[in-house]
Amino acid sequence: MKRILALLATLAIFFGVALPVGAATTQDVTITATPTYIALTNDTATWAIGAVAVNTTYYWTADDLVPAEPLVDGDMKGTITNTGSVAEDIDIKCANFTGGAGWTLSADDSPAEGEVNLRAGITGMANRAAMKQVVNADVELIDSLAASGTKKWCMELETAPTFADGTAKTGVVTLTASAAD
Repeated sequence: MKRILALLATLAIFFGVALPVGAATTQDVTITATPTYIALTNDTATWAIGAVAVNTTYYWTADDLVPAEPLVDGDMKGTITNTGSVAEDIDIKCANFTGGAGWTLSADDSPAEGEVNLRAGITGMANRAAMKQVVNADVELIDSLAASGTKKWCMELETAPTFADGTAKTGVVTLTASAAD
């Protein structure tokens, strides 16, 4: 009897190890990935200044007046929203103005005939001098705007001391989002 019990115990151990009962034979791994999605919106898409005079600065602000220093939300005209999935840098540029003799963008803060000076600012800048000079190439306006984040902004346009003609001018400002570096 002892031998039969020993044999049964040996067989039970052998079959218990060799033939697992209820063990999983497959296992799933769930993969979750969020694509890097770059997108932005701007809530105000026009600036219709109307007639402009020589040697004058015009403001694209909430009240079309000089913004307070430091620049504050209440003075800003537009709101940029990061509608992407990651932090974004927002760049700004402007094409030369068309119409008649056209205007080019001054790169030195002092527009000469045929030029205008365009600057952009965001809430939190210390003063108007800290505003970014807008030219034909991308210039970073906002650094690392968080996903779903917003930033208020404004612009100012300074005209030249003389005009070559009286034809209406049109310029297009472009905001471009890229993954924050």
